[in-house]
Amino acid sequence: MKHARIPIFALLLAVLFLCRPAQAFNSSSFNGTADFYAGAAPPPGLHLIDYNVFLDIKKIENKGQGLTEGDGSLTAVAFRPIYVSDKGLFGGNFLMHSIIPILSVEANVTAQTPGGPVNVEGHDGGLGDVYFGVGMAWHTKTWHWLTVLDVITPTGAFDAKKPINAGNNAFIIEPVVAVTGLFDNGIEASAKLMYSYHTKNSKYVEAGTGLKGYQTGQAVHMDYMLNYAVAPSFKLGVTGWVWQGLEDDKIGGAKRPDTKDREFSIGPAARYQNGKFALLGKYVIPVSAENRIEANQTWIDLVYSF
Repeated sequence: MKHARIPIFALLLAVLFLCRPAQAFNSSSFNGTADFYAGAAPPPGLHLIDYNVFLDIKKIENKGQGLTEGDGSLTAVAFRPIYVSDKGLFGGNFLMHSIIPILSVEANVTAQTPGGPVNVEGHDGGLGDVYFGVGMAWHTKTWHWLTVLDVITPTGAFDAKKPINAGNNAFIIEPVVAVTGLFDNGIEASAKLMYSYHTKNSKYVEAGTGLKGYQTGQAVHMDYMLNYAVAPSFKLGVTGWVWQGLEDDKIGGAKRPDTKDREFSIGPAARYQNGKFALLGKYVIPVSAENRIEANQTWIDLVYSF
């Protein structure tokens, strides 16, 4: 009977591990929404971006939580309305925006448990965690920049009994600074820098220890873009992102070693503009990562200005 109980306990422990968003999908803050014109806000008026994203997940790792490998997929459609005012401070323009993600995610993860490695599969979908942000944008002939304060809200469903969840049950406070340089020779250089402060997921209870609450560590991360206008309406370039965790995650109020994460990703991108409509595409792959979801990402974005 002793040998029979160990695998059962291991499976239950693995399921409990995987119910926690901080182990696999550990943050609702995501990179990739900024590339072309990252720091150049559009003209005053209403604009809409439709992000269509597919992640081919090659590896899922969080060594501090016993997750050593895994794979899966994530498909998302996210709508981003942006309103830019003709009024502002110091010659700038007020702006506000929201990102509303609808997603479907599934994963097969290997968890290291007292009974040995255990594979657990999970799936979830629906509304994710929604962004709300307000800020200010400024423009010169060559340089454009903006500052935004984003708040990511726990609108996505979270069920501690489910292996994978669409939401993370935590707020994220995220100040943003972005800049774009548009040069006469057709080159554009853009970057968007973000700082993410995660609040605690109070529904988390760690299996075995009973420790309550999971708080993902603070992080600084950046989207970047370098491109060239090969024609007035067509741009080609390189884009990607950098993520650097600043501290380990906290479980039960104490930091858990080997949970701090990092990532560097890069890939080609293209943009076509036709009047008020734009079509963007990019394919980004991870080059180096630790304690992250490593995925080849395909993005197709539609932009329309009303």
